[in-house]
Amino acid sequence: MALSLENALLVRQKVKIAMGIGVGADPSIVESGKELFNYLATQRKNANLQFIPVTAEQLVTAAGVALTDAACKIIAVYWKGRRTTGTTSSFVSLTSVNQAGEVLDATRFKAVTNSAVLKLYPAGLAVETALHGSAATTIGGATESAAADAADGFVIIAAA
Repeated sequence: MALSLENALLVRQKVKIAMGIGVGADPSIVESGKELFNYLATQRKNANLQFIPVTAEQLVTAAGVALTDAACKIIAVYWKGRRTTGTTSSFVSLTSVNQAGEVLDATRFKAVTNSAVLKLYPAGLAVETALHGSAATTIGGATESAAADAADGFVIIAAA
């Protein structure tokens, strides 16, 4: 999957929809997202971005999901946990190349109902070759989590 970049304003609209702004979204996360796009507009001149939606079902498949097959920079990562009961940990990881690649970003979901996180990398977190996502019982592990323990979300990337 080659990069498919588009105007940052279009990506901003997709973020609003994905986060459910106005429908119970965490206000602190919403404000952080707004500030990211304000920064990108003023400092990075609305650089083109790509919005990549990701579901828990994709993350928990054997070996996870390939998100890109090209070098890029991670600008933001948003995950909203699905958990409603239980205590099994699920680590949602973004790695380079494949599930066994270098861990670039990891988020742990355990025993917290509807937890959400937005991680911002305004200058971009470098991905040298490809971007891969997975949800496992350990960071980058081989034992996939159950979809009910994992998270849905999105990744925003820019050209390397």
